[in-house]
Amino acid sequence: MVVGVVVSGLGLLQKTLWAPSDTITATTQIDGSAPAVIVDPGMLNLYDTPATLTAQGTGDLTIAQAPIESIDAWVGDSPAARITGLAAENGLTVEPKEGEAELPNPAGSDLWEAEVTGTDTVSLDWDSDANRTGFLIAGSGAPGDVTSVSLSWPNRADTPWAIPLMIAGGAIFVIGLILLFLGRRTAKREANRRQARQDRRRKLAEYGTAFAIVPVLALSACGPTELPTPEASPAPTTPMAGVSSGQAERILGAVATDIAAADKETDAKKLEARATGPALEQRTAVYKVKDKVKDQTMPPAIAADEIVVNFTAATDTWPRMTSLITSAGDQTQLLVLTQDDARSDYKLWSQTVLVPGTELPEIADARQGSQPLDANAEGFAMTPQATVADYAKALGAGASSKEAKLFEPDDFSKSIWANQDEQKKSAEEGKASVKYSYEPGQQIVAQETAGDSAVVTGVITAESTITPQSTGGRTGTLTLSTPQKELTGESSTQQPVTTTTYQVLTFLVPQDGKPRLIGGLETLSGAKLG
Repeated sequence: MVVGVVVSGLGLLQKTLWAPSDTITATTQIDGSAPAVIVDPGMLNLYDTPATLTAQGTGDLTIAQAPIESIDAWVGDSPAARITGLAAENGLTVEPKEGEAELPNPAGSDLWEAEVTGTDTVSLDWDSDANRTGFLIAGSGAPGDVTSVSLSWPNRADTPWAIPLMIAGGAIFVIGLILLFLGRRTAKREANRRQARQDRRRKLAEYGTAFAIVPVLALSACGPTELPTPEASPAPTTPMAGVSSGQAERILGAVATDIAAADKETDAKKLEARATGPALEQRTAVYKVKDKVKDQTMPPAIAADEIVVNFTAATDTWPRMTSLITSAGDQTQLLVLTQDDARSDYKLWSQTVLVPGTELPEIADARQGSQPLDANAEGFAMTPQATVADYAKALGAGASSKEAKLFEPDDFSKSIWANQDEQKKSAEEGKASVKYSYEPGQQIVAQETAGDSAVVTGVITAESTITPQSTGGRTGTLTLSTPQKELTGESSTQQPVTTTTYQVLTFLVPQDGKPRLIGGLETLSGAKLG
């Protein structure tokens, strides 16, 4: 019975006092000279997940998640502490990274796939594959903001001897109880009691031998073991997708909100925070027009209800470009976004409204990204640059021109040519003449689809100049209406009047066949005399 109690107790202790901790935790202190901490891919997958990454320090702290290549690019020449593995006695291996450049606060950067923030303490839970995901921990960017970092995992260590010991101990106790009861009931076997005691001693010795094995087995399980090492996916041999789907949603929301705020106040300074290239030029010009022509229509708001396609580019360099096909209501837009460097926010480069019913070819999976193309990329019906240039010539030369026949018919060009005919007729009736000019810009963005086509976005500056007739030394007078009247400050003039519009156009260019206009956005840029 005593042996049974001892054996059962050993099993119970393995489930209670001797039970392993529910978690495995590794902790390290961070050198006060490091303004940021990098956690290598695979560190949170050393043991079973879900894992928790916790940082402690001073002030607001951020844990950012992104491919390790993006984190390294963001840190750049700044110093950092890099966590690369486990160390003895529940520690972490930390490798210092030297540097001199200042480090900004990482919170809110467009580069992150996800981030969490906290004051003095911040934690991130992780339950995914390692892949190439790294983590950046920083505060304001000052050295000493992060003082310690710990990683913890659930401990699923088994206690295989606990239940067997408790069962065996219970059985031994019952046997002992039965033997005791039988011993008291069998007084007639008094003569054999000495022999029975000898048998019990022999059994006790056997049980003692079995009991002695248990601690050896338990101790053998507690011996030193080799620490696991992080196993991330191999480094990519080709450029990775620039923007993940989660990133795209955050970037789109921020861009749409900031541009809406700038549009509301027609504030060009605010616009510069989230717009660049054609988008900045286009909206800045409209703001100036809006200041004089109160009823002037603004460009449409950024469609941000849904991302239809994350048409991201595969790139590993900066500046980088990516595209989104988005929708809001019954309107679908193609947005081109650019990022100057790893620490910069993405800005809207162009916005075009796709033609209703547009069917795009297959787009590469957002996890792989699409190949960006140079303005002179060959292998298509036209190079991206030639596409924009020839379309500009077609708009100026008319529907019967050789340039117009290079493109699939579209409603935009038809409306341009119809307006030209109407204006020419009206000018002739008013004793005036009208001329048109369409100048292609050098700003071009192109991406390859998975269906052997290219999506090309470019710029055309359009001008129409109305000149009054001069006969016998006398010049006619033009009567100006809105918006030319407000923009020139005159209601009538004998000088030529030039009205400028800004066209951002998107084309689908196949390898074989004719390019087709699939989207555009035309806005009024201004009007002048002379």
